[in-house]
Amino acid sequence: MYNIYTNKNYKLYVIVPILLLIISLFFIPKIIMDTTLTGGTTLEFTSNTTLTPRALTSSMDSIIPGTSVTISKISTVKHISMVFLPNKSISTGSTYLLNLTKYYSNYSQYQANIAIQEGQLSANPSNLTAKTALSSYQANSSSELINMSKSLSLELSSLKPFINSSYYKFNSSNATDMLNVGTNANNNASTSYKAYLIKTARTVIPFSTYSYDTITPTLGAFFLNKVINIIIVAFIIVAIVVFIIFRTPIPSFAIIFGAANDIIIALGAMGIFHIELGVASVGGLLMLIGYAIDTEVLSSVRVLKRTDGTNEERAFQSMKTGLTMTGAAIITFGMLFAVSYIAFIPEYIEISGVVLFGLIGDIFTAWLGNTAMVLWYKNKRDARWQR
Repeated sequence: MYNIYTNKNYKLYVIVPILLLIISLFFIPKIIMDTTLTGGTTLEFTSNTTLTPRALTSSMDSIIPGTSVTISKISTVKHISMVFLPNKSISTGSTYLLNLTKYYSNYSQYQANIAIQEGQLSANPSNLTAKTALSSYQANSSSELINMSKSLSLELSSLKPFINSSYYKFNSSNATDMLNVGTNANNNASTSYKAYLIKTARTVIPFSTYSYDTITPTLGAFFLNKVINIIIVAFIIVAIVVFIIFRTPIPSFAIIFGAANDIIIALGAMGIFHIELGVASVGGLLMLIGYAIDTEVLSSVRVLKRTDGTNEERAFQSMKTGLTMTGAAIITFGMLFAVSYIAFIPEYIEISGVVLFGLIGDIFTAWLGNTAMVLWYKNKRDARWQR
């Protein structure tokens, strides 16, 4: 088997992963995030329909104006997924409910403080500090009641298409009553909207069993922020550990470049093949970081720290070992991807798709990028020592 590292121009191999990086960066903006990160509603079911995704999308758009519907998959197994953007009324109502809950929490705290100050005044009626504090807490408590009433009114106004008029009869002087009314109104509006979506979908395409999942935009934004933080922290920790192990900048940079490039290639492939990015696929990205670091460290340790054979021979041996590991992993995740695609298990499609394309990218990144850089560094250092 030809040793690719004996080629005098082996340093040019790094052009390949760099080109893949550039191509991937072009497709990353085309990634579609699922409802776990953007918020929205997903309705999944099976059907014997012969309609195409384009026809189904057109029909649903004509019935539910302003709501974007996409068909994630429709094939011989006829697993259909309809993704609805967040309903404006429900989303706005949920936001006002969050405000209502916050004001209720403040109100409860002020009420507790009022009870404490009243207890102190009961023991010492001339306590001016307690009187001042009591007056302040009572004013703040009244202010929070007013805020609760305003938020509840705005929530009910937003949810008007999905609730009846009985919810508008609430006691504005009773914080607990207002919180219960707001919570019940939100729950009933969500239930009504769910029934509306299912009924509407059935007018276009018949189905019996289904799964229904909804995420609020606020929760989706929270998940997205956490996803970004998790990936950043993972890379920082990996960078620190790698630098501690090798204590030199170039090999450390090569390893971090390899891991980052694998992630970028995987994300680019998701944009090309329309694999959705969601909370589930983050697990795949983290797995990919670990696997990428494993192969990069394998080649770097063999080239830099071992002394058997030439640098090129050690690099080639590490490539053969790494390709065996990567090949086995590609077969495993390829089978998982195929099975989950046929059985239409979205979470497994996301996880296996991310890892599968990332592993394919790792072949080029690890052995044409990372190893070539490390080998160049080792040869240059050896030549300097021999002078």
